[in-house]
Amino acid sequence: MTPFKKYIDGNLCQATPIYDGLYDDDTFVMKFKDSFWFNQEIRGIGLISHKWYAPEITSVNSLEKEIKFKWYDTNLNHLFHFNKNLPNDWREQIKYILQDLKDAGLYKLNIYPHTFFVKNDKICIMDLHACLCHDDEIKQDAIGDVINDKNRFQFENGILNIKDTYEYTIKQNIGNWPGNFLNG
Repeated sequence: MTPFKKYIDGNLCQATPIYDGLYDDDTFVMKFKDSFWFNQEIRGIGLISHKWYAPEITSVNSLEKEIKFKWYDTNLNHLFHFNKNLPNDWREQIKYILQDLKDAGLYKLNIYPHTFFVKNDKICIMDLHACLCHDDEIKQDAIGDVINDKNRFQFENGILNIKDTYEYTIKQNIGNWPGNFLNG
């Protein structure tokens, strides 16, 4: 299996500090480093499992903190880098997914291109550990290892302000989406 990486400024880099990802033509494997993020991923999957854009889970191993799902094509980060094989309506699909989540009271805080993949010309999402309900109470000390921009992650009394963090993510085009389309 191939280690999961993303392109940043033309260089392949670690995709996330939260789990080790591996993939082949048919399967994506997430091997989580700790129980908090594994449990967050399981919860996020449960929140959207009925959506057409949810990953198709094939197995969960709680002891190993491992989740497997069907893998169809590469992630959007790679497609943007190589400038090929994008669905014609990828922008509309991303905006639909984000609005559909928001309408359901959910906010995907990690709106990075590498957290979206293509299945038969349809965009799907992964990395659901950051798909949160607007009233979830996420403590600052629980997610300190992923805070890479202190302006982005807004806290009140040590609890993450999910809506403000989401709005900042959109406004600042976190993930460097082409054409700054998230806020355009």
